[in-house]
Amino acid sequence: MRIEWRCFNGGEKIAMDSLRRLHFAGSFFPSDPAALRTAVEQALTGGAGQTAGVSPRAIVSAHAGYAYSVRYAGLSFAAVTGVPARAVVLSPSHRHAFSGIAFPSQAGFDTPLGRLPIDRAACARLVSAGLAGELDAAHDNEHGIETQLPFIACRWPGLPVVPLVLGDVPTSLVAATIDRLDDGQTLFVLSSDLSHFLTDTAARLRDAETARMIERAETTGLDGAHACGARGIAGWLASKAGRASRPLRLGLGNSAKTSGDRLRVVGYGAWAFFGLDDPIFSASHRATLLRVARQAIDVRLTRDRSPGIAAESFAPPLHTQAASFVTLTLDGELRGCIGSLAAHQPLFADVIENAQKAAFSDPRFSFLTLQEWPKTRLKIAVLTRAAPLAFGSEAEALSLIVPGEDGLILSAAGRRGLFLPMVWEQIPEPDAFLRSLKRKAGLPADFWSADLQLHRFRAEGFAEA
Repeated sequence: MRIEWRCFNGGEKIAMDSLRRLHFAGSFFPSDPAALRTAVEQALTGGAGQTAGVSPRAIVSAHAGYAYSVRYAGLSFAAVTGVPARAVVLSPSHRHAFSGIAFPSQAGFDTPLGRLPIDRAACARLVSAGLAGELDAAHDNEHGIETQLPFIACRWPGLPVVPLVLGDVPTSLVAATIDRLDDGQTLFVLSSDLSHFLTDTAARLRDAETARMIERAETTGLDGAHACGARGIAGWLASKAGRASRPLRLGLGNSAKTSGDRLRVVGYGAWAFFGLDDPIFSASHRATLLRVARQAIDVRLTRDRSPGIAAESFAPPLHTQAASFVTLTLDGELRGCIGSLAAHQPLFADVIENAQKAAFSDPRFSFLTLQEWPKTRLKIAVLTRAAPLAFGSEAEALSLIVPGEDGLILSAAGRRGLFLPMVWEQIPEPDAFLRSLKRKAGLPADFWSADLQLHRFRAEGFAEA
């Protein structure tokens, strides 16, 4: 049969010689269009307001039966606020053993919510590059792809897709495939559930470990025991696109609440990955962090103790493992600044800890006093992962630094110094910035050696009025 329809991104008419029908319609998700649309739209509504509104480059989306996982998939897809040029869906192979990466032979998918064309040109480019091949058997009985398609069809009717099932394949090949397809306008959907068939208690521990690995970009050891889609997730984290992104946790849970069975549960999680310079925390989440930072200092000042922390009261994005700095100013002058260089705990906990340290443990200042406290203002910076700069000379290093955007960590001669990006406001010239950073590290301004290292990062900053 020959079918024609117009692509959502508006261009030319695309001729379709064959369509792939969804094998799992009627089992994993409703086959009735109205019921399916209702399920998808309700899940999307439940995910609203979790981010700052910038569209992510990739998402981790759950793929179990909708009765169990649709809420988590909804959290992931709701984070996508823009209209991508296409969606690349990467799924593990649950039932067909093979080596490599496979796309199907058909020209598109016939979903209950409309037809989705397969980007055959992109598939052909993957073949030419030796990255993927055509294999229908990998798709014939694979729910990891199909469960994502109703969300795509509902949100972006007719959007081209590149459906890729991952067999036995190294992380490097998955990363190379992602980078070959990345054009800055493609949405990568990393289809995955988390732990399988552990007790509720064991699953929560395992899934928390998986979340930490994802958010810290720790691909070594991330395997099928953590997430059935570990190959796709690890491939994203190892790719150039993934290394230039920052994660935000949107949800974490398991099937126990739905099934009532706490002896054999399946874990689910939702994440979105944004560009390094994208603001990702909503206004309400920023306000929460500023409020708890102030409360932490206030409790220490007035009651001489650390605050009690109810972790479950914080929204999932604030559980993201992330490094933060808390800065105190008094009458516009620095009054304390302490932070973390790398993610090692949930963001809310990191902010609370660093707020107290900035007030009472910065060796440059005496303890903050009750008299100073009412006039003291707080700033929070959430850091991206630091990446090393490669250079052969100081002039080359200066040419690589991006003024106004880069934060820098300098290490040399057993010393280390850090400047947040906001320091550019006081020191706008790169050479003066670097000289001042050396002095902060306890080195002469003209110091240089072959073992000097620079790592750069970006930061999302926000402050009290």
